[in-house]
Amino acid sequence: MRELLEGYARDTRVQLGALILLVLLYAITKISLFGILFALVLVGTVAMEVLSGAKSRGWKEELKDTLISLGAVVVLWLSLGFILNSPVPINAVVSCSMLPNVERGDLILVHGDAPAGYGVSLTKSELEALQKDETLVRAEGIGEFYVNGSLYSYCAQHRDAICNAFTSAPSHFSEQKGPFTFNYAKCERNKGEIVLVTPCVESVYFKGQEYFANLSHDTIVYGPREGNLYYYTGDIIHRVFFLIESGGETYYLTKGDNNPIFDIQVYDYSINMGNDAPSSSDYKGKILFRLPFIGYPKLFISGFFSETVNCDSTLDYPTVS
Repeated sequence: MRELLEGYARDTRVQLGALILLVLLYAITKISLFGILFALVLVGTVAMEVLSGAKSRGWKEELKDTLISLGAVVVLWLSLGFILNSPVPINAVVSCSMLPNVERGDLILVHGDAPAGYGVSLTKSELEALQKDETLVRAEGIGEFYVNGSLYSYCAQHRDAICNAFTSAPSHFSEQKGPFTFNYAKCERNKGEIVLVTPCVESVYFKGQEYFANLSHDTIVYGPREGNLYYYTGDIIHRVFFLIESGGETYYLTKGDNNPIFDIQVYDYSINMGNDAPSSSDYKGKILFRLPFIGYPKLFISGFFSETVNCDSTLDYPTVS
């Protein structure tokens, strides 16, 4: 019996060591194969544990123990959700849209308290105008015209003379959605030794005042509504720019630190779909703290083996004088 227990403990240590090694190898190399191997080893380990338990104690006892373990996990999850006032008290970062401040593979603890951001109020008609896909673009020397989502999204999917002018001189362009005016500038995207220049939203005008990104604002988790482009990507973890009060509800203008435009400006012309500003009913909480690398197991189990766009670079904004 003693030899059996020692052998079991040794096998468990080997399996745990293999899982940790695969996470480290993925974190260093970003090769998807290591994530796939992690998922396979984990599934194999759990299957072997179940079969071993069933063989030694019978399927009935093994099923009972499994249900007890699952119940304990559910109770722990619900308890954390109650304490932190969030339906998702623990989450993992899937994308690189928040680099360098939040990284893919981070495990985050989420609290449901109200986040910090620039507070403004909108009338019902102003909010409706903000939520429309149609955006008014103003361009020096060209005039005014309309696009869906944003000019950045349009030019990411089209090539014409206006897009050429936008790419070379983005500061000549601005766009209006509702009472908000988004001002473009040139940003640098750093890919190691390679530096690319790209248009980005530098600031936002709202009723006569100019607002810039503020890293003291909270990073929040929200679930995009059905009918939104981001609905198909799952929970979004982005920084709050504006907290909008309208009709007794709070809405959020959000943006990834490593993204050139706001979530509400993203539009896919191939399926004619964009994003609304999420509301308090979509809000799941703000980040309390993060643990690097610990979120990778959740990504691998969920099938997120490959890195997303811009994981190889960070976006540097113009210095505000």
